[in-house]
Amino acid sequence: MSNNGTQKILVIDDSATNVVLLDAILRKEGYEVITSLTAKEGLKYVSSINPDLILLDLLMPEVSGFDFMKTFNKMEKKKDVPVIIVSAVGTSENKQLSKELGAVNFINKPVDIPALINLIKTTI
Repeated sequence: MSNNGTQKILVIDDSATNVVLLDAILRKEGYEVITSLTAKEGLKYVSSINPDLILLDLLMPEVSGFDFMKTFNKMEKKKDVPVIIVSAVGTSENKQLSKELGAVNFINKPVDIPALINLIKTTI
């Protein structure tokens, strides 16, 4: 948990619509939300904001969610930051690779909001 008692969630998704939706829902639940439309930018945020949780899309241009996880796993600050994958491509292969790369869970798009909120609360 962050110092001020408000838990920070970093949302990384190349869809502005998804980012705006998740931002609004999570803020309503009392979380501090930081958003990024690229995995590359998201990696920079990890170093500076120390999030309590990351919600990560897999299919993004340039740097995919998988590539993000590979780099993230090498970072000093990643220690205990859980990553939940939020993706429209919920194949068993993607779920398995996500788990192998350290994701704690996988939510399919379109997102079941109550299920996501529940998962977030039990994860952080």
